[in-house]
Amino acid sequence: MDISEKERKGLLELAMSSLPTGLFICDRDGIIRFINDAYAHYLHLRPEDALGRPITDFIADSGIPSVIASGEAELGAWRQFPGSETTLLVNRIPLRDERGQVIGALSMTLFDTPEQVKALLRRVEVLDRKVNAYARRIKSVLTANYTVDSILGVSPAIAAFKSYLLRYARTDSPVLILGATGTGKELAASAIHTASRRQDGPFVSINCAAIPKELFESEVFGYVPGAFSGAHKDGKVGQIELADQGTLFLDEVGDLPLHAQVKLLRVLEEKKLSRLGSSQPRAVDFRLVAATNRDLKSMIAAGAFREDLYYRINPMILHLPPLNERVEDIPLLVRDMLNRLGGEGVECTDSALDVLMRYGWPGNIRELRNVITRALSLCQNGRITVADLPPELRHQAVAADSGGTGSRLQSVVHTSEAQTILTALHEQKWNVARTARTLGVSRATLYEKMRKFGIRRSRDF
Repeated sequence: MDISEKERKGLLELAMSSLPTGLFICDRDGIIRFINDAYAHYLHLRPEDALGRPITDFIADSGIPSVIASGEAELGAWRQFPGSETTLLVNRIPLRDERGQVIGALSMTLFDTPEQVKALLRRVEVLDRKVNAYARRIKSVLTANYTVDSILGVSPAIAAFKSYLLRYARTDSPVLILGATGTGKELAASAIHTASRRQDGPFVSINCAAIPKELFESEVFGYVPGAFSGAHKDGKVGQIELADQGTLFLDEVGDLPLHAQVKLLRVLEEKKLSRLGSSQPRAVDFRLVAATNRDLKSMIAAGAFREDLYYRINPMILHLPPLNERVEDIPLLVRDMLNRLGGEGVECTDSALDVLMRYGWPGNIRELRNVITRALSLCQNGRITVADLPPELRHQAVAADSGGTGSRLQSVVHTSEAQTILTALHEQKWNVARTARTLGVSRATLYEKMRKFGIRRSRDF
């Protein structure tokens, strides 16, 4: 049923009068034309006693005259009422006619009582603490944990790798890390991030081989509400968006599904992405680091990897050397692993180190860590011996000797060992005790090896 204009105005006035928060309206001269019960209560009078009188009769320092004069709203102003300790938050808003001329102003309190303000502030404080807690959790998850100093080794191969890594990190171009399984590609990607200008941004790592192909696009690119059956009602932010202003690391990039390769190429070229189910692009700014142990060129020839994406991700290539090309680093790696595994005082005997340095390490550093973990659990009297190593390592060492290559291997081992000792002594300022602890041997053993290899302290120390 239609109602008349008079009835509509009556309902509007009734609604405003019944508001639990205070409200009054003045004309262009600051004369009160409407005031509800709540605001009249703040002023300790009846509404009819205020109508037709200037607001300044009741609130001498009222902000309404200045709002009418300037035509600018005053939002979130604190008001203490005369003769009362009550302080409330108010909004003062100019009223305009159809031509845009100011014809008055209204003032409305945002809360009915000071207790409501205090309750809101308490809720805001609780929410702020929760937001900060979530922010800390997110930051810890999206933070790179390694620097270039985390890449242990003094061998020429690893030294050259770290040198190129630091130079590449200074740029913002994509980097492709090539290396066998277990060589530490994620550690290297993390080091690139922490050495770059994006070090304060997020570091998002995605293992392309670990995400099911049917879920890859929704996980990596995100989706909007209702994008597909079973989608979360609020949608989801993709991992690429999480990397904004930081670094996106795509591990095992060779396992990237073909349909995702097309979309990733578009994102890299346009610096924008569209979530699944959306046509609205979102700007993203990230540095790409990719890694793989696969032959991408062979995959291109087989139609399993896009050639245009390959050339987009490989302007800078880092070849991570396998462990069998840096055997002189094994003593340092073993000592570090023992320390991390709780074996600070455990010593790896020379004969055990000799076997470790003869082995081929197809599983690289990951396999070495597994071997040291096993040996630490089996060793007695704080010493890892050959007997604590897996049979396959011992057998390979014996086979190498019986095959007539023992002398050549021994020469390589001795040269590498001497270089490792000399480097460690320099790093420890020729403090033999600290150097021995670093290398995981006794001082007596270190002195014996120094005599064996003719290592003497330089006059510069």
